[in-house]
Amino acid sequence: MRSTRTFLGRHAAAIALSGVLCGMGGVAGGCGSGDAVAEDPEVSTQPSEEPSALPRTSGLITLAAPAEGATVSDSFEASGKANSNEANVPWEVRDTTGETVLEGAATAEGWVDKLYPWKTTVDVSELEPGTYVFIARTDDTSDGEGKPSEEVGARITVE
Repeated sequence: MRSTRTFLGRHAAAIALSGVLCGMGGVAGGCGSGDAVAEDPEVSTQPSEEPSALPRTSGLITLAAPAEGATVSDSFEASGKANSNEANVPWEVRDTTGETVLEGAATAEGWVDKLYPWKTTVDVSELEPGTYVFIARTDDTSDGEGKPSEEVGARITVE
C-alpha cells in the first residue's frame, strides 16, 4: 500500500517543476508565457483596427516591426522575439488574395528556453504598390505532427 506522504510528495514535486518550467518562458506549454511577452516594451499590444488581422504577440513569437499599417518602400526591417525550432523564423509577404509573393527566414539569437530577438531585412522593391500582409511564424519541422506553428503579422503598404 502506498503512503499518503509519498503520493502527495510526488504531486508537490510535479507542481513545483511546472512552476520552474513556466518561469522559463512557458516552454512546457500551457503556461502563462504571454505574461513575459506583454512586459516587453518593444512589442505592440495595441489591437488592430481590423478584427481579422493576425496578432502581434503569441506564446512563442512576437512582432515588434513593421508596425500595423506601416508604409514601406524598397525594403524594411522586420523584428521581434521568438522561440522557434533551431532558431529559424520563417516569414512571408502575402497579397490581398492571400497568395504568398515573397518568403524567407530570419534567425533568432537562440531557442529552447525563452524568447530570443530576431530581425531581418525584407526587400519589397520588386512588388507592385499596394497593400500586403507580412507574417512571421515559428518553424514546424514535424509536418504537423508536433505543436503547430504560431503566426504574427501586420498589414503593410508598399509604395
